[in-house]
Amino acid sequence: MKILVLGSQGMLGKELVSRLPAFARASLSPITVIAANHTQVDITRGTDTSRFIVRERPDIIVNCAAFTNVDACETQRTEAFGVNASGAKNIALAGKEISARLIHISTDFVFDGTKNEPYVETDQPNPVSQYGKSKLEGELAIQEISDAYTIIRTAWLYGHGKKNFVTTIRDIGNKNGSVSVVTDQCGSPTYTADLSHAIWTIISRNLQGIYHVANTGTCSRHEWARKIFELTGDQVSVYPLKTGDYKRVATVPQNSTLNCLKYATASGHTMRPWQEALKEYLDA
Repeated sequence: MKILVLGSQGMLGKELVSRLPAFARASLSPITVIAANHTQVDITRGTDTSRFIVRERPDIIVNCAAFTNVDACETQRTEAFGVNASGAKNIALAGKEISARLIHISTDFVFDGTKNEPYVETDQPNPVSQYGKSKLEGELAIQEISDAYTIIRTAWLYGHGKKNFVTTIRDIGNKNGSVSVVTDQCGSPTYTADLSHAIWTIISRNLQGIYHVANTGTCSRHEWARKIFELTGDQVSVYPLKTGDYKRVATVPQNSTLNCLKYATASGHTMRPWQEALKEYLDA
């Protein structure tokens, strides 16, 4: 089985590429992993995407490529939609050409955050940011084009090798001795190592459709920050802040919590609590 990972230099892509061979060995499934970044294939260009994918002829395409800077998406709309929407469409078209299966990484930001309980896969998307809108457009294109796809919506992703919420909060806190973090944005912090395992589970069990996948449990960003410093032992004060008092370019959903029961039931695999995953990440 040949697996192509697009966006291989991103936070999730690098983790997935490094872990896929071990997952395959453990399940006695011989695989070949092709890692491709934007310098090797520009997914915003349909001809380039088709030429590359047809030449490599993977059995499975995992699209980890994305424009993920939520605030920048507001001012760089063309670039954001080029990667997140047109890019997803180009990959789906090329994948269909060679009958490859497509696994696409999407986001909790396709929802508006007004629901009072975790979002399920059948809830109506209603993104409130250009990032969310671009990712939803990509989802819709894949569903329209592909005959064999899995869309994975995940949330609050962090991992090794790239700047993320955990590294940013630690940097600010250790520099200033304190940090102010919003209390009214809730979600499920998700570790790239755990999501990589879930992607392999989805591949090996041939799960298709839309699945929500995140570490279990929920917290506010304020609670997440407090847990980070509790686990590191850094002497940093974490002060509460409301979203309305925090100036940022993009509007973001206040409730990003995802209900992952569909994935757990179909796969037989339940993601571990976010606190356990965070500890392992920080220990590493």
